[in-house]
Amino acid sequence: MKKKKVQKKLQKFHIKKNDLVEVNSGEEKGRRGRVLEIIPEKNYAVVEGINLVKKHQRARSQTKPSGIVTVPSPLHISNLVLICQKCGKKVKVRWEKVEQKRVRICKQCGEIID
Repeated sequence: MKKKKVQKKLQKFHIKKNDLVEVNSGEEKGRRGRVLEIIPEKNYAVVEGINLVKKHQRARSQTKPSGIVTVPSPLHISNLVLICQKCGKKVKVRWEKVEQKRVRICKQCGEIID
């Protein structure tokens, strides 16, 4: 008897690509950066300039030589807080429908974040 593959429903997050975020906990606590990538399968986000690790890289071509490169490593989304573009503070968001679109709204200043 074959087992059925159960697809995991991907979550919607309060953070999106290109948002300004601040790290809540860990070694990088208090630092800010832009979100480069969201990994919804694992609830991770890659933030520019945060959680940097050194990686040994093999030569790919003449233009990309081998060596040790520094790349950002993913952080769990629960450790990130969104920064509002208008008020510049750490904020929570609420979701509302505006003109048939679901948008994020800053709870402190009421500004649309999307």
